[in-house]
Amino acid sequence: MPVYKPEDYKKVLERIQKKTAALHINMGQCLTEEEIADFENCHKVKLPQAYRIFLKNIGNGCSRMFEGCRLNALENSPCQELSKPFLLEKFWLWEDDDREYEIIEAEMEEKVYRGNIELINLGCGMSYRLITTGKCQGEVWNFTDVGVQPCCERQDFFGWFELWLDHQDNTDYFKDYVYDEADYHQYSEQ
Repeated sequence: MPVYKPEDYKKVLERIQKKTAALHINMGQCLTEEEIADFENCHKVKLPQAYRIFLKNIGNGCSRMFEGCRLNALENSPCQELSKPFLLEKFWLWEDDDREYEIIEAEMEEKVYRGNIELINLGCGMSYRLITTGKCQGEVWNFTDVGVQPCCERQDFFGWFELWLDHQDNTDYFKDYVYDEADYHQYSEQ
């Protein structure tokens, strides 16, 4: 399921509404355009279109989905410098990066810890985050304490959330991930 095109949004929205109702997921109150615009103005960012549509038509977070996880409400979502660009396009496993820790940490601050908003915190240093800026804007990525990577196939918010509804805790966002040795060494060779 690739990132959806805007012309697909109406059908996807209808499916998600039916699935959340069937699964008895208690969604938060929908936001108005003004509330979303206030958040965007405060953070100097334009949220990805699919997420904006979700907030206005499905709900603003939910108290519990599966296995105790919850979708963060927009106003409670940990944000990381939303207006600055998220600069990665491929995964980065910094735990296996051979460079000096100070260099890695500085690069993490410059490339990773900006331009994203936490959707779900899974605990143990793992979360799913929506990329708000940069070339991967609109995609959902998996963040851990050892690295980050896009969900594969690359997912926009609707695709990511619909997979979650369809498979709950058995969702394999990485089933189609192709490991490329050249990608793995992209940072350690710098």
